[in-house]
Amino acid sequence: MIKFLFASKIAIFSLLFTATFQVKGQIRFEDVTENAGLIEPLKGIKGHSAAWGDVTGNGYPDLFVGTFSDRPDSIYATRGHIALAEPDKLLLNRGDGTFEEVMDSPVRQYGRCSGSAFADFDNDGDLDLVVSHNARHAGSTKSQHKTGNFLFENKGQGEFTDVTEKAGINFGLPFTGRSTYVFDYNGDGLLDLFMQEDWVLDSISGGNSRLMENRGGLVFEDVTSEAGFPHGFRKGLYGLGGFVGDMNGDRWPDVFFAHSCRMFINNRDGTFREKAYSMVPSIYQLPGTSAGGFWTCGADLGDLDNDGDMDMVMGQHFTDAGLLDTLKSNIFVFLNEGNDADGNPVLRDITLESRVEQPGRRTPNIQLQDMDNDGLVDILATSGNKFVYRNKGILDGIPYFDRPVDSNIEEGNGYWACGPLGDYDRDGRLDFFGPEWLTAAPSVLLKNETPGAQHYLAVKLELDKGPNRNGVDARVDLYIRGKLGIEEERIASRIITVSNGYASGYEAIAYFGLPDHKTVDIRVSMPCGGQVYNATAVQRNQLYILRK
Repeated sequence: MIKFLFASKIAIFSLLFTATFQVKGQIRFEDVTENAGLIEPLKGIKGHSAAWGDVTGNGYPDLFVGTFSDRPDSIYATRGHIALAEPDKLLLNRGDGTFEEVMDSPVRQYGRCSGSAFADFDNDGDLDLVVSHNARHAGSTKSQHKTGNFLFENKGQGEFTDVTEKAGINFGLPFTGRSTYVFDYNGDGLLDLFMQEDWVLDSISGGNSRLMENRGGLVFEDVTSEAGFPHGFRKGLYGLGGFVGDMNGDRWPDVFFAHSCRMFINNRDGTFREKAYSMVPSIYQLPGTSAGGFWTCGADLGDLDNDGDMDMVMGQHFTDAGLLDTLKSNIFVFLNEGNDADGNPVLRDITLESRVEQPGRRTPNIQLQDMDNDGLVDILATSGNKFVYRNKGILDGIPYFDRPVDSNIEEGNGYWACGPLGDYDRDGRLDFFGPEWLTAAPSVLLKNETPGAQHYLAVKLELDKGPNRNGVDARVDLYIRGKLGIEEERIASRIITVSNGYASGYEAIAYFGLPDHKTVDIRVSMPCGGQVYNATAVQRNQLYILRK
């Protein structure tokens, strides 16, 4: 069996890896879109955002799908769909493998949806929904071009009401919104928002992302400048995806935006400091059309080498052959080698050493999860049919990856701008939803059918009604049973996130593959130096819910 990696056990792993790999099943998916009842509701959409979250409380994740509805009506007349645009959609998971579209929900907005996430913003025990739109003055006479951001309060059982005006997160025109990042940046127990804005078009984009502090009662206040971030029209922070999460191990969430490739480290006093890195040639970080449209896009953090700190992977939004020749790859892998003297993470570019194969097309959404439950974090990149890079283990201190796994979609696909992972059937294997951008191809729900991946542990927080009850940005560590808190006996680590990558939202659940341990001890460390929760002798193969 594969042993989990510690510094002292790398040699053991190297000896055991070859034999184990030969008998383990490949990552495999089954297209269950039709069986799930998702073909008709998603016909004719230009999907550009999606999020998982259990809004009804039945134990199964529901699905939000955001669309671009600003194109000429004729664009949507494909695959038997009428020549009309579709709005953003809410699809409820019945718990039997099928979904039902909600036709009378206020979330059905027409616009240019580019970000979404479910989270409990008022700590009342159910999930609310934040949605960002790419709103602009120019480009179309259709009113959908001007649709802004929204916050929808869950009144219970997935019944939403629009509280955007009270929340104060609709910034007027232009606000070319992209991802919506959910985190508790200051440790007050209320989930805040970082509303990302792009700068991809010189004539339209505002390039002025906003940090919105949750003041309670679903009211948010702009604290971008006070927190130390650049602010102002085309003077602020811009990006195309990224992540929030603890990169330097101090339990306070940090911020990274792709495209601008800027990292901000939490000072633990309500402010951030920027740490500059040279990740890609500087021309590909420039705003507007200066770089010819070749932008990095989407990023996630995760422990690729099982050493306890968070590494990162970044995708891109370009396909230029000359650029690929220059960079040798268009998925970028960085290994966290600890902190420098100032407490900032030291990132080593291992893109070439990690053997991540160049996909040859854009890879906007990146997610780091264990797709085959072998205990190693894999890379998912929404580049098309070949999109999962399996972590094969550690060689000379470097995680290295297999060739990308095919999605096995019979009808084929065009382009997934986003695509969140979620365990929609609660079998312990992470499934994939890909909202299709090209109307001629179907959106897909791919069920993870990887053989030999039956051993797992999923950890979810449902604390009593109160601060950050779902533990967003909490760190979850698994230990060998009876060895809680002993670093040398730590099995794996995850950060609970709901909004990393690009235009995607996820459940607040930490997923672990557990091939070798039937029972484990768990330590959950709340963000910002919050409370620590321990659980011992927890059986694998379950969704373990931690409550006070």
